[in-house]
Amino acid sequence: MNREKHFHPLAALHLLRKTLLVYLLPLVQVLFDRNWDALHAALRQELVLLFFISAVCWAVYYASRWQVDAEGTVHVSWRLGVRLDRALRAEGLAALVLEQPLLYRLTGACRVVLYPVGQTKTITLYLTRQQAAALADVLLPVTEPLWHAPKGGEKLAFTVLGANGLSTLILWWLAIHQTQSYAPDAQTAALAQLGQLAALAARWLPLGMAWLLVLAGTLFCISLVRSALQAVHYTVWRTDTQLGSRGGFIRRYEMRLRLSQLNYADLRRSPATWALHYCPVFVSAGACRPELPLFVWREGTPLLRELLPEMAQLPPDTRADTTDRSMIFFLPAGIPLALCLLLTAVSRTTLPALTLPLLIPTGVFAALLGAAAVGWHREGVWQQQGQLLLCRQHRFHLHQLCVFHPDTGFTALQSPWAVTVQRANLTLVFPGKEKVTVRSVPLAALDFLGI
Repeated sequence: MNREKHFHPLAALHLLRKTLLVYLLPLVQVLFDRNWDALHAALRQELVLLFFISAVCWAVYYASRWQVDAEGTVHVSWRLGVRLDRALRAEGLAALVLEQPLLYRLTGACRVVLYPVGQTKTITLYLTRQQAAALADVLLPVTEPLWHAPKGGEKLAFTVLGANGLSTLILWWLAIHQTQSYAPDAQTAALAQLGQLAALAARWLPLGMAWLLVLAGTLFCISLVRSALQAVHYTVWRTDTQLGSRGGFIRRYEMRLRLSQLNYADLRRSPATWALHYCPVFVSAGACRPELPLFVWREGTPLLRELLPEMAQLPPDTRADTTDRSMIFFLPAGIPLALCLLLTAVSRTTLPALTLPLLIPTGVFAALLGAAAVGWHREGVWQQQGQLLLCRQHRFHLHQLCVFHPDTGFTALQSPWAVTVQRANLTLVFPGKEKVTVRSVPLAALDFLGI
């Protein structure tokens, strides 16, 4: 890997994709004017422009190089008139992600995203599958890993997600299969089936709200299918220097995080997790904040200690000190809830048809108000055995954080009212400019900051 190499040809296609607006914007005015002669002329001009920009993108791809030297430093050079170079040492890497969507798999390509330590600007490389695997093994080698694959209750949870998604797809297939033969295409058949579902829901809801309910349910089932596909072949591992996971069926991915650069571990609690006794565990390293959990932890099992660093702890399962705590917790949900209740009360006499639809946002904001009450009682900061622990409420999730990174910045913000009651909002700034805020914390709990 010491010699310079070309990127995968998909790198040129990626550059070309960024220029789509150059072609589309000039056509908008012509289409609105319905001037077909001008449209033909604009299309010819856009075709010439497309060929020119494609040639430029191909020239950038052909002139650009990447290599890994003997010390394990990645060098990336983009050349076209002006040469832009970037270098990243293996020690300066916080995390890397390998992504293979369906198009990439068909062409043998892989997208490699490198997250430098303390930076938000990533390095993205489009390589062949073999080159990407070799580069990952050079930068973050996997040696003597401790493997874990979902099984038992974890696998059952993934199976339930897959079953819900598959049952939705089966219903859609039956709807298309049973549609009259005069339907012009599957899209029309699917819309007809949605119309039947909306008509069924319209027995209890107005037609517009019924369509909204059916659309929300459909999108929810699609998200379940996506989550189930991402959980296929999922495994997570830990070595002496890193954490990692891989999985996916259509869109394959692999993530490797350097243990010394972990910002925190985040256990996200919700009513569903308390009912199932399973909790997703998210981690962050540098600017890498994955949307998928690293693993799902069953409460009471040693998996949390095995995969996370030895110093990992959980915040105490106790209520925080709420003496003179600010009412700001209830404002984001309380104000819209009061407005919805007022509109519902007014609609009872003026527009009774809107009363039932208004109950839906009212119920949502009431649930958010209940979640805010949980945050009122649980948000706080603790320091145990030199480990910083946090609890913070965000929407319906209670985030329990265990901070790992030693280079974490702190900001304590006080309003004039907070000064009198000796409280402050504590904001933690991690490498990669990620921020986490805990609201209305007693100053007595911040002795480790010297306040």
